[in-house]
Amino acid sequence: MFQEFYGFRTMPFSRNIPTADLFPAGGQQELKARLTYLLRERGIGLVTGEVGSGKSTAIRAFAEGLDPNRYLVIYLANPALGMTGVYRDIATALGLLPAYFKPDMVSQIRRALEDLYLQKRRAPVILFDEAHLLGTAMLEELRLLLNHHMDSESLATLVLVGHSELRRKLRLAIHEPLFQRLAVRYHLGPLDLEETAAYIKHHVRVAGYTSSQLFADDFVTKAFEYTKGIPRKINLVCTHALMAGFVDKKQVIEESILRRVINDLDMD
Repeated sequence: MFQEFYGFRTMPFSRNIPTADLFPAGGQQELKARLTYLLRERGIGLVTGEVGSGKSTAIRAFAEGLDPNRYLVIYLANPALGMTGVYRDIATALGLLPAYFKPDMVSQIRRALEDLYLQKRRAPVILFDEAHLLGTAMLEELRLLLNHHMDSESLATLVLVGHSELRRKLRLAIHEPLFQRLAVRYHLGPLDLEETAAYIKHHVRVAGYTSSQLFADDFVTKAFEYTKGIPRKINLVCTHALMAGFVDKKQVIEESILRRVINDLDMD
C-alpha cells in the first residue's frame, strides 16, 4: 500500500489524527481563544462552518485540552434522539440514573449541574454537535434548562456546533431569546491557499515523511481550487492522489495525478 511506498509511519490525512498533531490553522486558534473566553463567562456559544471545515475536530481538540479536574465535558451529537433522549444522555453523563418522566429528569439535571459547580467546583461544559438538526422546541428547552438565578447566569457552558444554516436559523424571531444570549458567535472558514499548502505539508510530515517535497506546487494550487480550502476535501483528494501515485510509482505527486483523481471523484 502507499503507506509503505512513501515511508509513512502512520496514515496521512486521517480523521483520527491525535489532537496534538492537528494543523494549527489561524481560524482554529481564534476559535480556541473565543471558547476559552466562553468558559469564563459560563455562557452559550455558537460555532458554525461549512461541511468538512473542521468544526468537530476543533471542538474535540479544545475539549481534550481541558483539565478534567476542573471541567466535566458532555458531548452530544444526536438530535434525532429527541429532547427526552438528550436529557437522558446528559443525566447519564452526570452519573445519574435518569428518571422515567421528562420533568423529573430536568429537575435531576438542574440539581446535578448546580451541585457539580457549587459544591464540587467542577464546571460543566455541554458540546452539542450537529446542532443545525435541533428543532425549535429543542433549542428553547436547552435555553430554559440552563437558566439559573432568574436568568442572570447559566448552569453550564453550552456550545452549539453546526452547519452555516444554524446561524440563519437562530436569527429567526422565534429564537431571539436564545440568539441574544450568545456570548460567542464564530464561523470557522476554509483555509486559504497558503494555509492549504502548509496543511498538506504538515500532514505528510506528521505521518513520518522525511524526503523532499511530496506534493508539487501545481498539485497544491489545483487542490486548493478544487477543494475551496475545506480540510475534509483536501484529505480526500490527497489520499486518492497518494493511491494513484503509488500505482504509477511516482515519487512526486503532480497536477496530472490530481486531474485524474478529480475526474474519478466527480464521476461518483
